[in-house]
Amino acid sequence: MILWTIQAIPDWEKLQKCGVLRLTNPDYSEETFLSAYRWMADQMKIRLRFKPSREMFPLWAWSQWEGEARRKPDLRSTGHLPKGNQGVRIEFEHPDDAVLLSDFELWHYALNYWYLPSSVADGEAFEAELAEQGLSFYESKPLPACAYHRRIQKSWERIFDLNWWEEDLVSPPAEKSIQGTFWGLRLNQVKDAKFFTAR
Repeated sequence: MILWTIQAIPDWEKLQKCGVLRLTNPDYSEETFLSAYRWMADQMKIRLRFKPSREMFPLWAWSQWEGEARRKPDLRSTGHLPKGNQGVRIEFEHPDDAVLLSDFELWHYALNYWYLPSSVADGEAFEAELAEQGLSFYESKPLPACAYHRRIQKSWERIFDLNWWEEDLVSPPAEKSIQGTFWGLRLNQVKDAKFFTAR
């Protein structure tokens, strides 16, 4: 499949020099999000054919940046990198079975340690159940009750169902922003590179 990843110039230079780009430390992630990144890495180990022999962290790319009509990230938009930083949008081809696709908007449930309900009613029922126990996933991260913690993490698996659509909760498939996580990028996979200054 064709994907696009946004990388800082030092990572581009590493790819040029070494012929491969991999992440073996979480320096690119804020500490508060580290558990979500580890959860995603665990999902990749379960769902992808390649299993890394040492601890690695995912690289991220876009399969569908803003719906089917705008698959490639628009470098005129903000948020790709910190403002003023030099970066590169790399277009590359990667084997389908070596990329884990997920819904970018729903990924924020994992990042924020929120329960991802199957419906609005499901979400209200789960929060009411927690309240009866004096618990809230908004106030305690992670929840001290293991059973509830597992239910929250299990709910995040819904981000991988790209056909799922629920009005008032999940965008239709054609409108989704779809991200891909993968273990490494090789220089010979690169099809194009566009340099830019982040806005």
